[in-house]
Amino acid sequence: MNPGTLQTVCQILFAVGIIVTGLAGFGSYYYGKKATAIESKKLQQKQQTTISKLDELLESTGSDNKTKLLEKYPAGYVLFGVDLSTTFSSTTFPREGDLLAEYEFDWSNVKIKELTSNSLTILMPNIRYKPLNAQFIGTYMRIPRRPYGKAYSYPVKPKGTLHRIFVELLKDNKQQLIFAIGFRKD
Repeated sequence: MNPGTLQTVCQILFAVGIIVTGLAGFGSYYYGKKATAIESKKLQQKQQTTISKLDELLESTGSDNKTKLLEKYPAGYVLFGVDLSTTFSSTTFPREGDLLAEYEFDWSNVKIKELTSNSLTILMPNIRYKPLNAQFIGTYMRIPRRPYGKAYSYPVKPKGTLHRIFVELLKDNKQQLIFAIGFRKD
């Protein structure tokens, strides 16, 4: 074969390779975005379903929970649930109640560390008290699974913070655990 013809064939193959690489890159980007959007939508639906479950479970615990929680924690509270039905590592779904603006929560680390028939050990959300930038990071709490409604104080209270923080297990139906983190002035 003529070297000029071989050079032309190589240039054509090179151009085809560039086009195929470009199409593959675009396809990877486009379908990756679609896959992410689908996963995001599924996650959003699961969160909505779980929040609905949280609301249903709270309603099933008895009379007006919001009133009871505000009586117990007049400075505010936040509710969250842990869904144990998917994996032992659990899924957290926060459901804020009446909460003071001074506190900020990071829910990304919450997990059940140990679960027995009598008690559980939970890694609590990181909590930041904004006015002093005081933080509660990596706080583990061991809580009995019965009786419901007993509040357990956080082990520490940084100097200068205005509130004592309590944790309470509101509901345990073996697949979902519902907790309240409440605040009372000292």
